[in-house]
Formats: sequence, structure tokens, C-alpha cells
Amino acid sequence: MEEKSTTLNERFGKIPVESGLTRKMRVHQGWWRTNVLNLEPGFNPLNANDNVCNTILDGHINTKNFLTPNSFKAVIETLEARSKEDPGMIDKDRLFNNLLSSQPLCFNFFGEVKSNPDFGLKVLQTFYPDITKLISTNFEFAPKENYMKDRSAFDVAFEVEAGKLIGLIGFECKYTDTFSYKPKESKIYYGDKGNKNHDTYLEIYNKSKVRFIKPYYDFVQNKNFNQLFRNQLIAEAVMQNKKFDFVRTGLFYYQKDDSAKKIAEEFKLMLSDSDNFKPITYSDFISNVQQLELSWELREWTMLLWARYCGTTLSEETVNRL
Repeated sequence: MEEKSTTLNERFGKIPVESGLTRKMRVHQGWWRTNVLNLEPGFNPLNANDNVCNTILDGHINTKNFLTPNSFKAVIETLEARSKEDPGMIDKDRLFNNLLSSQPLCFNFFGEVKSNPDFGLKVLQTFYPDITKLISTNFEFAPKENYMKDRSAFDVAFEVEAGKLIGLIGFECKYTDTFSYKPKESKIYYGDKGNKNHDTYLEIYNKSKVRFIKPYYDFVQNKNFNQLFRNQLIAEAVMQNKKFDFVRTGLFYYQKDDSAKKIAEEFKLMLSDSDNFKPITYSDFISNVQQLELSWELREWTMLLWARYCGTTLSEETVNRL
């Protein structure tokens, strides 16, 4: 029996009409799915009757959205430890099936850090030399007390020691996602006048006003800064309630995302202690880790990180054929 041939376009899946970095990275994830994972395209989150190149099917079973067993182990441990009351949101469909989502990216980069705190400490020390111990690595993290009274959370947060001091280092992880700045179906930004979180955010801000150079509304009324500001308010709230001796924040982003770089640089200068906010790129992370003494398995993991999230030269020929 003659087998039906499948064209590259059919096997690759649908590519939405878009441009710039988002299209480039969506197509790269489509290339990864097609040529590395050898999987059929999954459902389009916006249209269940159609497919899209950057999704897979049954990711909760085949675990193919995760680069190593420890990455997936971190996912399972995080989900099992969560309760309905926990701040932060984990969309399981995006987590397991969307290759373009920043949530699986976060586990792929930091799952190995969580699995081995001694190794994780060495990684963190390449960015924070004063850290002396990594206590825990936490995903979608915010204090149980929920000082923000909403779902705001760090994508990844590290509980650490620096000598006798206990601290928290929290990051927003960005891939192609836009920063969140307002609830769906609302015209009012988070924390602005008329938003339910206004009074809570403003109270936290006022208690730490000396830590900010710009007025409150310069943060909440700007869609570029709103989400990073909310992360900063989490940091201020835990300090105000003496949960930690110090808190540091930052943005983890793709090194060729010029928009994210500009936003991070501008936000950093809006804080009185600008050194407390650290932008770190994927290439920073991979380069620093590769300079450590690594097992072959960990070195292979860094190469997979590069290929999956940075190595767009690998997909260029395929892109040109589509």
C-alpha cells in the first residue's frame, strides 16, 4: 500500500499571522517539536478545532516539554505541594503542552538547581557571590500570608543564606510573553484607581516609599512596569513583615529581546537601590553555568537549553522553506 506523503507545512503545523521576536521564537519551537521531539502539532489554545506549531499533545504523559528528568520532577513536586489558596497561577495546559510558554521554560532552566542545592548554590554564586547557602528553589512563589491579596508571585524564587542573614531572590521569567498589567476584560491596570488591589498596593508602596524614586502611579499606570512593580511590592511586603533579612528581585529574559532589556534597564533606575534588581539573560545563565565544573549530564543540559531557547540558527533553514 502506498503511504500518503506529508508536506513540511502539514507536519509543521499552523503559524499564526504575527511578526518580530514572537514569530521567530514560535517557529523555532515548532522546529523543535517537529525535528527534535518528532511529535504532531497540538491544539491551538485559542481555537480547539485547529492546531498551532508550538504545542504538543499529552505533555503530562510524555513529559516532552521538559528537557531533563529533574525538570519534570520539579514540576510534579511543585504541583503536589500547591494548595488552592496558594498565590500564583499555574496553567497546566500551558505548562505541559505549550512549548512557547515561559512556565515550562522556568522549570527547564531551574529544575536542575532545585534538584541539587549544592550545585544550585554554585550557579547562584556566579551572580551573587555573597550567597553562602541555597535553602530552597520555589516556582510560582509568594508568601502564604498573601500580603498582596491577589495571585501575584515570582516565577522562581530562591530562599538563601548570606552568612547569618536569610534572604529571598525572586525573578520574573519572560520568553515572548508580554508583561501582564491588567485583568482580562478590564481597562483598569492592576493597582490603579478603581482596581480592587489599589489600596493594598498603595499601602505597601507608602511603607517603603524611600525604596522607590518614582511616584506610585508611574509604576501602575505603565504596562511595561506594572508586573515588575508588583514583584517589587512582594519583596517590600516580606521585608516589612520581617519574613526575610533581605530580598532581591530581577528579570530573566532572552538576550535578543531588546524590548525586555530596555524595560529592565529603565525599571532598575526607578528604584533607590538599583543594584537590588538584576536583569539576567539566558546567555548569561548558560555561559556562567558552563564555566563551572560539570558532569557530562549537566553539560549536556546546558547545550539543550541553548538549542531549545537560543539556537535559532538551527531552525533558519526550515523557516525559509515554510
